[in-house]
Amino acid sequence: MYMHELNMTSFTDFAQRVDTVLIPIGMIEAHGPHCSLSTDILIPREFVRRLNPLIGDRVLMAPEIPYGHSFGLAPFAGTIDIPGEVFGAYVFEVAKAYLKQGMQNVVLFNGHGGNMSSLSLVSEKLADHGATVLTINWWVDYRAEIVKYAPVTGHAGEDETSAVLAIDPALVDMRLGVSNHTITTPSNLKMKDMGKQSYPQAYSGHAGAATAEKGEQIYTALLPKIIADIEQMWKYSR
Repeated sequence: MYMHELNMTSFTDFAQRVDTVLIPIGMIEAHGPHCSLSTDILIPREFVRRLNPLIGDRVLMAPEIPYGHSFGLAPFAGTIDIPGEVFGAYVFEVAKAYLKQGMQNVVLFNGHGGNMSSLSLVSEKLADHGATVLTINWWVDYRAEIVKYAPVTGHAGEDETSAVLAIDPALVDMRLGVSNHTITTPSNLKMKDMGKQSYPQAYSGHAGAATAEKGEQIYTALLPKIIADIEQMWKYSR
């Protein structure tokens, strides 16, 4: 059930029957010269749209959190970078407010890599407050399935670009030189503006191979796996 469709009365009734909230979390940032700045919002939103008819009677679908942390892509136009500690504190307070409203289980459905470290700490803090927390980083957790349809994954690469094309082809401009780019900067190295070296055009992977059909295949393949993970969370919930 979408929270924004409820009023105070219907929310009170729903919260008496349901103890799980799913919070979509994204980012506004550069996704190459070709893909929407809101890619990391659009994809979680689309997963929620498809999940709602399947498990919406058991899960409260919260409004999304659109801003996050992006050290790597911060140097590029269109990236709205929030410090990791600020972002993490905000997500924690949002989720904690849902605990006060009767939610016991929290699903942090993340669409952006730069959020991962902060969300790991958030999940631990929420657990200390009594919640059972499932964090889903869809492109990481289900990569073994994704590569069946988009073999060269990456930031705004074949997988993400395909997922956006499946939502709306108008959000992607495939004319803008979307070839294959591999990150060569060591993952354990940090330096100022390193994203310009790691991602010379603000993307990685084989974006030029993306299609809407591949995106549709990814959504279809991942939905049952996401539901299975949520159902597993319920087995551990107190």
